[in-house]
Amino acid sequence: MSDNIDQDIKDYIDTKIEGLYLSLTEIVGNAMAHQAFCNKVNAKFYKDHPEFKDKKEVVASVVEMIDGENPAIEYDQLLEKAIPRIRERLATTNSMDVSSITTNPNRDFGNGEV
Repeated sequence: MSDNIDQDIKDYIDTKIEGLYLSLTEIVGNAMAHQAFCNKVNAKFYKDHPEFKDKKEVVASVVEMIDGENPAIEYDQLLEKAIPRIRERLATTNSMDVSSITTNPNRDFGNGEV
């Protein structure tokens, strides 16, 4: 009786493993299709907005933030939604003066007054 149960368990496991192997090609195929879609959308995005091309770290940061706020949104819609915020972020960072950074700031607060 124990041999029958062991064989039944082995057969069950073998069937499940076979099913997983058969599903693997579909999973990989879907992942590749999704990656190709994202590459196509990204190429179009940067073609339509060449001002963002050299600021990919800002674009990625804003897109990630918006993706966190809208997890169910489609990728192409996500990029469109990000455009105004990317422009805002670039305007803010472009207006910063980082050429005259004080390496030795004044730390004398006198009587504790700021």
